Parts: sequence; structure tokens; C-alpha cells
Amino acid sequence: MPPDTATDAESVDLTLRHVTQRFPEDLARALLPHAHTLDELAWHDTQFAARERRLDKLLRLRADGEVRAEHAEWQMRWTQKLPLRIFEYHAMATVALHQAAKPGETVPKVRSTVVLLQGRRERPWPSHKRFRTAPREEGFSGLRLCVEPVYQRTVQELADRRSPFWMIFASLAVDATAGSMIDVLRTLRAATHDERFGELAIAMAVLADADLRARGLRAPIEAFLPGELIMRNFIYDRGITAGLEQGRVEGRVEGRVEVARAMLLETLRARGLRLGTTQRALIEQQSQEEVLHRWFRRALMAERAAQLFVDPV
Repeated sequence: MPPDTATDAESVDLTLRHVTQRFPEDLARALLPHAHTLDELAWHDTQFAARERRLDKLLRLRADGEVRAEHAEWQMRWTQKLPLRIFEYHAMATVALHQAAKPGETVPKVRSTVVLLQGRRERPWPSHKRFRTAPREEGFSGLRLCVEPVYQRTVQELADRRSPFWMIFASLAVDATAGSMIDVLRTLRAATHDERFGELAIAMAVLADADLRARGLRAPIEAFLPGELIMRNFIYDRGITAGLEQGRVEGRVEGRVEVARAMLLETLRARGLRLGTTQRALIEQQSQEEVLHRWFRRALMAERAAQLFVDPV
């Protein structure tokens, strides 16, 4: 079920806050994919003294020699009041940075990016939206914010960001399937160390529940992961993944079946073994994991797809 309650939305928000705090360089690479150099990364606590209001953390960094501050806003859906809220944050964060700056110190410019996890499907979102504060005859004055609708991207478009962090949104991609999730997880595991992989993979599973397409991708993601990795993970320990324990056994069994089916189909495709309509239906309808594994082993050596379904004499 997609997140429809405040608790579910909070679970997603807490998950994203956790992984971004843990891996700021990955977030910076995701937000600035064309930067050649990224250094001096640090989370910056901002507080607007005039109103005694504490703000979210900004990611302060130097990108290609320019000092800047990146603000990422995780949003389930676009709302009418969202631009005003981002404008308020942007203005107060800028004032707070100026208040905190030492004499002669370069004050970083702030950029805000709204990452949309759900929303309209038919029309693509523009790369930027504006919040105008001045009359039109005065020219534009206000805030220009970036819009990143990850749920409208393909898996490959997310991968092109060259950031392991950005791949946690793969479960929301328009072309996400059980098979592509396994490919993403294999790539993540090869590119990251164990702890980092565990954090990102669990976050990817949590975000799968934000998918309004309800494709059930959390099950194959979790099935790919060792049970002990899930149990000892920070996100799981904090109870952020609502309902993770409920239906755990059923979900993991179903997920393992999806993984086995995806591996079989991918092997057939890679070996150029073409399936007929009836043969494909047999694979799609098969719900026993051991049978799918048996067909998978045969697919590694078979010369024709029909050999998968014939037991040796």
C-alpha cells in the first residue's frame, strides 16, 4: 500500500534524512551530477536568531571551486503552498548564513531542490518552478527552485546521476521491475561497502512503499537482502519501516519467488533463448521457488527454451 497517512510519510522522510546525513557526498553528487570536483562537504546547522527558529540542515560544500549550500526537500506530492514554504525556508536560511559568517568570509549561495516522490503522471514536470514576489511589470523577483520528480524517471536516468544515493529511488522509476531492482542492488553492492550498501538498500525498500503504482517491489528488494542485514539495520531498529514485521514471512517468500523469476527471465534473454506465449505464461504463473530455480539451472545450459520444462529421463 502506498503511504497515505502522516505516519507513512514520516517514515519516508525520516529514512531519507537518515541516509543523507550518513552519506552527504552521495547526496551532493546526486544534486550536482555535472560537477567535476566536490569537496569541503559539511552539514550546516542554521538558526534564524531574530525569530529563534531552528531550520533544517543545509549541505555546505565547494563544487568546482564555488562555495554553495544545497537544500533538498523531500515531498510526497506537489502542493499549492509548497513554493511559499520553500521560499520562507530559503530566505531564512540565507539570512542565517549571513548572520553566522565571519568578517570577510564568503557566504554560500543557497539552492533549493524539491524531490517529488509521487504526483501527476501524464505531464512531465519542468526542471524549475518560480515563486514570484513582485508585480510582473517589475520583472521577476522571488525564488527559482529546482524540481526533481524521481518517480517520472527511468532506472537508467537515475543511474546517470552517478550517485549510489540516487539509486534508492529506483523502486519509484517508471520502468521499475523486480528484475531491474535486482540489477540495481547488484550494482550497489559491487560499488559500495557492506554498511553503506545495507543503509541504501533498506532505504530503497522503504521508498518502494511510496510507489502509487503499487507494483509490490519492496518484497523482491527485501528478498535479495540477508535477513540479518535487515534486522540489524538502523532504519529497521528505529521502526521507521511501518509494518515491516507484519507479513514478513509471507512477503519474503513472495519476494524470493519474484527474484527467482526475474533471474530466470534475464538469463533466457541474455542467452538469446526466445519464449513462446505458452512458455512465458508457465513462468509467470509459477509460484514455487524451487521449480523456478530448477528451470534457472537448466536455462544456463539449454539450447532451446523448451528444454526448461522437460524433466530428464
